[in-house]
Amino acid sequence: MIKEQYLQQLWKHLDKIPEPKRREIMFDYEDHFRIAAELGRSEEEAARELGDPQMIAREMLLGYRVEEAENSGGVVRLSKAVLATAGLGFFNLVFVLGPYIALLSVLLSLWVVSGACGILAIGAMYEGFFGDAVTRMQASFIAISAIGVGMLLGAGTHKLTRGVFKMTLKYLRFNTRVIMNKERN
Repeated sequence: MIKEQYLQQLWKHLDKIPEPKRREIMFDYEDHFRIAAELGRSEEEAARELGDPQMIAREMLLGYRVEEAENSGGVVRLSKAVLATAGLGFFNLVFVLGPYIALLSVLLSLWVVSGACGILAIGAMYEGFFGDAVTRMQASFIAISAIGVGMLLGAGTHKLTRGVFKMTLKYLRFNTRVIMNKERN
């Protein structure tokens, strides 16, 4: 009865993980109960050794999210991995989620400035052809300069975004290892 309750709770808490992956995880935990029974230990002892099914599910979800972010490389999946990490405790909430939001804000603002340079170029050309503030020559110079700055800023921001992405994944992997070792000790 304990085994079935434990596995049902674990299955329920793993609901955010796709079913094939969830079945792999469940197989490992079912195997733990099987081996414990072969060694003559009770189901209660086996369940106690494993720990809280909700905490296990959170750790498994974190591992799954980090793996998913590594394989896909998308900001949305990376954000899900960061949120899964933040859900493991107050420390992670402060030291993972806060800096991550700050980094995303900086990157977003750099992307916006890069795009604004393109809009500035269009505005300058419009003013050069239809307005009186600048001549066409001046408008052309402003537009070329704005496009150049925007392209350089966009290229730099792209590299910075990739660096932040890799750094965040490395930190999440490190954090996952620390949490897993802490739970085992």
